[in-house]
Amino acid sequence: MPIKAKTKPNRLPTVHDVAKAAGVAVGSVSRALNDHPDVSPDIRDRIIAAARSLNYSRLRRKRAQPIASGPGFATGVRLGLICFGMEDALVQLPVVSAALHGIEAAVSAEGGSLMLANIPRGDRVPAFLMEHQVAGVIVKGPNVGLLPSEKENELLHYIYQLPHVWLLGQLPNARGDHCNFDQEIAGRLAAEHLRDKGHVHVAFLNPKPGHAQFEKVKLAFCVATQGFGHRADVIEPPRTQNLTWPLSAVSSQEKVEVLVRQWADRPAGQRPTAIAVGADTTAVQIYAVLAKLGIKVGKDVGIVSCNDERSLIMGLHPSLTTIDVRADAVGRNAVARLLWRVSHPGDAPPARILIEPTLTERNSVQTVR
Repeated sequence: MPIKAKTKPNRLPTVHDVAKAAGVAVGSVSRALNDHPDVSPDIRDRIIAAARSLNYSRLRRKRAQPIASGPGFATGVRLGLICFGMEDALVQLPVVSAALHGIEAAVSAEGGSLMLANIPRGDRVPAFLMEHQVAGVIVKGPNVGLLPSEKENELLHYIYQLPHVWLLGQLPNARGDHCNFDQEIAGRLAAEHLRDKGHVHVAFLNPKPGHAQFEKVKLAFCVATQGFGHRADVIEPPRTQNLTWPLSAVSSQEKVEVLVRQWADRPAGQRPTAIAVGADTTAVQIYAVLAKLGIKVGKDVGIVSCNDERSLIMGLHPSLTTIDVRADAVGRNAVARLLWRVSHPGDAPPARILIEPTLTERNSVQTVR
C-alpha cells in the first residue's frame, strides 16, 4: 500500500515529514538513510518509500574526513542533532521543524551528513554519539528547570565531550554555545506594537512559568511597556517544583483556559485590553477559549504572539499578529557556529548567536482610541 503524506506547500520536506509518513521516530529515519545496520529491512523499506513519496532529498553522504584545525576544513563532515527531555511532539512543532529544515539545508550545503536522535527521557546515548561517529552536535533540550550533572546523566556526559551548540533555548546551567532568536527584541516588538495601537493596560499570559524562552520575552515585554508609562500584568500559574522528563511540548488546553478565565473574570475597566503570549501554540488555545466565552479577538481584546508558525495559525480568524523568529535562519546559524567550533575547539568562550526577529502585523490587535 503506497504511503501518502501531506506537506506544507512551498516548503521542502524535512526528515520529520518522512518520519511522520513512515510512522517511525526521527532517529530511525536518520539511521536508515545513513545505512546504519540496526534498522530492520522492513522499516528501512518503509522509510525509503516515504522519502520517495515526499520527494525528500537526503543529505549528500560522504565518507567522514578529518577536521582541519583552521578555516577551510574538509567537507564531508558528519554532525549530530539530538532532541531530548521533551515529548516526541517537540519535533512536530512548526518552529522546531523550521529550525530543523535550516540545519539540514546548511549541512547539505557543506557537503556533510546529519545524524538525528530524539530521546524524550534523556536516558540513553545514541550510537552515533557513543561510537564517536560525529564531529559535533546540535542540541535541542528542555527549556524549563535545570540540567542534571554529567555524573547523573550519561547523555550529557557524551555531549559535553564534543563541540556542541544549543538550539532555541539554553538552561542556566547548560554549557556551550547557543543559537536562538533575540527574545529581548521579540518582547520589545510586542510591547511597541500594542503601544502603537493605543493599549495602555496589557498583559503577558504565560502558561509555562520558568520557561527559559518565555521568561526572557516576558521580561522584555514588561520592561518596555513600563518604560512607556503603561501597565503590564503577568497572568501565570505557580511554578512546578518537581519536573520529570519528558516535559510537555505544548501546554494543556485546560491550563491555558484557567489563565484566560482569570483575565476574563476581571471587571471590564480593570481588564487588560490586549494580551501577549510567548508562542503561537498558546495563542491558538487562547482563541478557542475566547470563542467559548463569546469574546472576539481583534474587537474585544488584542492578541500578539511569537514564532509565526504559519501552518499552525493560518486558520485563525482574525489573522494573528505574531513575531517571526526566523527559525530557519536560527538553524542555519547553529550549523555555522558548530562548524566553527569544530575547527576552533577551545579558541573562545561560549557565545550566544542571536537572530533578530521581526513583527508580522495582521488583524488580531484592535486600535484603542
